[in-house]
Amino acid sequence: MYEDFFGLSHRPFPSVPSLIGYQESTSHAEAIETILRCVRRDEGIAALFATPGLGKSTLAMRLQEELEGQFEVVRLNSGHCGSRRALLQAIAYELSLPHRGMEEGEFRIQLAEYVERLDSRRVLGIVLLVDEADMLPIRLLEELRLLTNFTHKDRSQISVVLLGNQTLEERLSSPYLASFNQRIGARAYLQPLGASEAAQYIRQQMQQAGVKRPVFDESAIEVIFARSQGVPRVINQLCDHALLLASLGGLRTLDNDSMEEAWADLQRLPSPKRQIRTDAAHATDSMIEFGSLEEGTSDYPSVVRFEDRPSSAADQLEEEFVPELKEEPEVEMVFQNAANPFAEPFAKEEIIIDRFASLGDRQVTGIQRVVSPRDSEIAAFLVGGSADSHTDVDVVEPEYGNSERLVVTRDYSTTSTGFSDTDDRDIIVIETQDDIPQHPKMPAPQRRTYRQLFSQLRREQA
Repeated sequence: MYEDFFGLSHRPFPSVPSLIGYQESTSHAEAIETILRCVRRDEGIAALFATPGLGKSTLAMRLQEELEGQFEVVRLNSGHCGSRRALLQAIAYELSLPHRGMEEGEFRIQLAEYVERLDSRRVLGIVLLVDEADMLPIRLLEELRLLTNFTHKDRSQISVVLLGNQTLEERLSSPYLASFNQRIGARAYLQPLGASEAAQYIRQQMQQAGVKRPVFDESAIEVIFARSQGVPRVINQLCDHALLLASLGGLRTLDNDSMEEAWADLQRLPSPKRQIRTDAAHATDSMIEFGSLEEGTSDYPSVVRFEDRPSSAADQLEEEFVPELKEEPEVEMVFQNAANPFAEPFAKEEIIIDRFASLGDRQVTGIQRVVSPRDSEIAAFLVGGSADSHTDVDVVEPEYGNSERLVVTRDYSTTSTGFSDTDDRDIIVIETQDDIPQHPKMPAPQRRTYRQLFSQLRREQA
């Protein structure tokens, strides 16, 4: 948008990682040298730690350039892999291997076969450049460690390089990653740019874009470094926004005021005020003027001067106070050897059945006698006796009934008709009478059938 106004061949300050106009700072050069040595000498896992905006992704691209030809480089640009299968699938995709419709075990077998054929491809192995590694859960970090176990000729066939922020370094100190931490062979750190490095970076980016004369003067570069604190990403954002505003305003050279305005607009802050003269004739820092300009006398002075007073200890503490950022510890739930509590066999099982389902043949004496005109018919159905026989129906306790007073017996042999508090609902007694003739067409009863019928009726009324 502003390239035509300044005569630029390309955008000098891109918003995404790019190697166009790449400049190595001192910390970048040291980190690249450390990681390359670790990978080429097979010293173990390499880890790079840096705060956001210092160029981790750009450094990963630089490492890929250096390692290609000797190794097959796999760049995992995102740490959003939710499972081992997703991680192995991403690796298979970068290696141009089949990656659809396969299970985790199939991905492992495919990767193992691919590693065995590395000798024919004349490469030393595979290098996994894992960007945003601080977002990987512990189980996937362990999976990366297991991938380094592919060895051939006393050398690991898969090397791992992790790039992340300080959260990654804290995560690696977890006791669950003790084995992983022992595999780390090199640690590298990135630092912000210094004042001279920031100035050189800005001038180099503009020169490579085709600028013939300086656009940012010395005062502008000082403001850029002060606002960005040497973070390359913030430098790119500020310079790019300043060039955009300058093209809209028709400015060919940017000074400190232009950069302050660009910074305020970028951060959505109020526009900065122009600097007021502060010479001796206009020193008004310690006075307040009020009143009218009309001539005349007044009982009050028109200027009140405030003397400088030292700040108190409370004011100093308030100025020096910096709120502490609280970072909640990461909690990751790991279920190991989880068992289903409903799948285990029970040692004791209680079987509940109807206590009236089966009646014995044991005679119960001393129970109530029920007399009615239809007793003989009911008795004939139950016990199969004739009208001339005197039959009692017994109610006995089943063999499985062990509780006390399961069957309540009462003796009504006396003439008393009073009732006691004892429950007699579990008593069935039928007695036949000789004076009531049996029905001539009454079929032979089936004792088991009626026994089940009475049991069912008792369950429904219970």
